[in-house]
Amino acid sequence: MKQAAIFDMDGVIIVNMHIHEEAFYEFGKRHGIEITKEFFHTKITGSTNEQIMPRIFGEHLTAQEISKLGNEKEQIYREMYAPLIKPTEGLMDYLEFLKQSNIGMAIASNAPMENIRFIVDALQLDNYFTFILNGTHVAKPKPAPDMFLKCAELLGAIPENSVVFEDAPGGIRAANEAGMKSVALVTSHKKEELLNGTLYTNDFKSPEIFKIWNNL
Repeated sequence: MKQAAIFDMDGVIIVNMHIHEEAFYEFGKRHGIEITKEFFHTKITGSTNEQIMPRIFGEHLTAQEISKLGNEKEQIYREMYAPLIKPTEGLMDYLEFLKQSNIGMAIASNAPMENIRFIVDALQLDNYFTFILNGTHVAKPKPAPDMFLKCAELLGAIPENSVVFEDAPGGIRAANEAGMKSVALVTSHKKEELLNGTLYTNDFKSPEIFKIWNNL
């Protein structure tokens, strides 16, 4: 039976949430709005810009205004992160292991596609990921399970034979709702915030994440 590995991007493929955080602070300053650490962690992480911008500026925003503001923030992020990009420790060896094991791989991220391509191109990941999805590819983005289910379907795997790699509480919740196992990366949140993960790890060097496929 085919197996599928489904990866979130921010905080998983790369450890970059601190850069997103700094980018949001700078974005807020440019608009005369103070974005606090608490607001960032409770209202921003794990959400799409379509969800975030009305939380910052109010529900009156038009779709065009949301898109413009989101593009502005992501440009700040990419400029900040460009000279710092590197994969999460152990990632490249783990992807090679999955490839050699004939385990299908996909990215499922709430990030804008421009940001996903920014990272995929910089790290030359196209040789590993057959499908790349974001919130625009499904009716409901994370924390709904739709994106994970679609990735598994595209890879020809059933949920029970799929493993999700996530760093956010909403992503772990979505994986559980999808009926998939989840590897919680403790990079952006504390372990106690990542409830009900199948496994917990700080990077891709843990022996347990290699063994998880033996139990599917």
